[in-house]
Amino acid sequence: MEGNPDDAQGQAFTPLERFVMELFRVISPNGGSISAMEEVRPPPYERHGYVVSPHTTTSLDPIHWTNPQAFDPDRYKAAPTSVEIDEAKCKEIGFAKCPFSSEPFEVKDGRKGAIDNSGFGTVFGVVDGKPLPVCDYAGFAPFGFGCRRCPGKQLTIQVFEDFLRKVWNSGIEFHKLDVVDPEPLPIGPTTVIADNVGFVRRA
Repeated sequence: MEGNPDDAQGQAFTPLERFVMELFRVISPNGGSISAMEEVRPPPYERHGYVVSPHTTTSLDPIHWTNPQAFDPDRYKAAPTSVEIDEAKCKEIGFAKCPFSSEPFEVKDGRKGAIDNSGFGTVFGVVDGKPLPVCDYAGFAPFGFGCRRCPGKQLTIQVFEDFLRKVWNSGIEFHKLDVVDPEPLPIGPTTVIADNVGFVRRA
């Protein structure tokens, strides 16, 4: 947090945003998503098909990242963003283009803003003509990918940024407590941690 963690210095993401994104990549709160598949013709009998997107496995796959097990927020300096992904880029990468057209729609609350989507269908904001891109890369999958990505991704990242700013500015330090048999604490759909973390304020 030293220096200016909110200065992007011409990059798509600030140092603090890159740090939080890397936290979510290596400690994914959601192990995966399930999407139902639609039949393209009447099946001979009733059936259901599903696709499972393994977020953690995808985010740590060496096909996407050099040294994927390392904690490296600077990897997002070169990662593709939503504003860069158009139909041509989809073909170049080899991913199918989103079935929805990329037609931005303006917000109706008086601000000069719009919501747009990339070639993969990833939604991002545009304010005063300036895109506010998100990492649009299959290797960053803690929130899903493309048109099925969690719409609360940016909000979640910004909440964690605010939390880390508060922790830093208030001098809060976290400590593992010496608790015998700490109580299990669910923090996500498939994630449970031990309730053995406390904090103190620096003197």
